[in-house]
Amino acid sequence: MRGEAESSPLRVALVTGAASGIGRAIAHTFVKEGCTRLLIGDVNRDSLSLVSDELLAANPSVEVVACKVDVSSESEVHDFIDAGVSAFGGIHYAVNNVGITSNPRARTHELETSSFDPLVAVNLRGTWLCQRAKLRQMMKQRPQLQPRTGSPPQRGAIVNVSSLFALVSHPTSGGYSATKAGVLGMTRTDAIAYGGDGIRVNAVLPGWVKTPTSTESERRGANYEPIISTIPVKRWGNPEEIAEACVFLAGEKASLITGADLVVDGGKRVSTWVD
Repeated sequence: MRGEAESSPLRVALVTGAASGIGRAIAHTFVKEGCTRLLIGDVNRDSLSLVSDELLAANPSVEVVACKVDVSSESEVHDFIDAGVSAFGGIHYAVNNVGITSNPRARTHELETSSFDPLVAVNLRGTWLCQRAKLRQMMKQRPQLQPRTGSPPQRGAIVNVSSLFALVSHPTSGGYSATKAGVLGMTRTDAIAYGGDGIRVNAVLPGWVKTPTSTESERRGANYEPIISTIPVKRWGNPEEIAEACVFLAGEKASLITGADLVVDGGKRVSTWVD
């Protein structure tokens, strides 16, 4: 994206779930790659403010609009997008990163509706609401030239953070896997529907990534080492590695890539499952 941002200084990046973990890393990576206008959102207002301060400290020329947003709320998603457009005039790179995990982990006959519904509300409905709002905005925007690759002008790009569990599963992750597989479905559908309009839609599928959520699970007694030992690279991923994949797919270097499922899992998908 460096060079691309210089030739089109008004381009704007949007990141949901930006208060910590992968979302925070995505926001920082956009700035490192030269994007200086960001719209970031999360339900955690205090942590989001800290990330905003970090971005400004990293590059004083950065402009950040930080909004508290519950992605499962249609009205809050609408207000979130409006805040970014009002401040910057458009949205060009958008990463739908918000997601929650199964709690508790249980087989389907043991899973209560009260545990399943939040997964659908945030992971599936929330991603769909955000994607729809971004598509509506991008369709209003004039296509911008792609000087780096010489590809036709594009209106924008959307990246959805799905999960390795959209492709493989575990006996106690049925609800989570269902929602993340749904994210892949909407990614592929809209890649086909909007490719001719100059809008690309792709997905990144992380494997096991060291985040505040996984660290808290370990603190409570979870033991991930038997799983980590089955990953070919023999280690956790870090948020910055997922962020690099997301920012690449959002940027012009990926101008011919749409409808893709980029797995970032250290080789776990193609290894023999052991648990």
